[in-house]
Amino acid sequence: MRIKVNRRLTSFMGALFIWLLGHTWRIEWRGIEHLKTARTVSGQTVFALWHGRLFVLSYTHRKRNIQVLASEHEDGDLMGKTIEWLGFGHLKGSTTRGGARALRSLTEVLRRGLDVGLTVDGPRGPRGVVQQGAVEVARMSSSTIIPLSCTAKPRKLFRSWDRFQLPLPFARVIVAYAEPIEVPPDASREEREAIRLKLEECLHDLTQKLDIELGFKGEDIWPHEDS
Repeated sequence: MRIKVNRRLTSFMGALFIWLLGHTWRIEWRGIEHLKTARTVSGQTVFALWHGRLFVLSYTHRKRNIQVLASEHEDGDLMGKTIEWLGFGHLKGSTTRGGARALRSLTEVLRRGLDVGLTVDGPRGPRGVVQQGAVEVARMSSSTIIPLSCTAKPRKLFRSWDRFQLPLPFARVIVAYAEPIEVPPDASREEREAIRLKLEECLHDLTQKLDIELGFKGEDIWPHEDS
């Protein structure tokens, strides 16, 4: 019982930290028209983002009832409980471990008309390499994929596998969508791989463009930059 209480308190404090810090940011948006286009193609959307840019987006996309997949291990469970306080849905599982079950759960959610958020290089990397899960879920549910990224200045970049980005108080934050990506229901394996590579390139380009706009080199998410 004490463990559950402590975990609930920890998750609440984490959500409160995100909420308080986010309220100090100066947030700018790019590519809203792409999200509107995605809505006309399919009412529900798969938001595809890098694991390292999750912090900002957990604030900017709160209270939208977006369903997020979090792994069942201890860290993932804590993350899931934290984002629940911010108005996200929390699905347990991983597209890499026990992937079939997770894909079915995500597909069911999308077919009900809800959106899904996926860290496409998570939960453990390699950084900047899109896993196949987002493409498969979009294909199975007839949903569009919308690439989503962000940048911030000033910020702290941690030396973790994902180069996790933490904007500092009163940071300038830019959130951007790229053009939606459709996955035909009858796409072959080769076609799905081509779409995966397209999504990967799109997210790299989008993140790099945003970082360069704020004066960064734009190389922090590339796999060969691992430390």
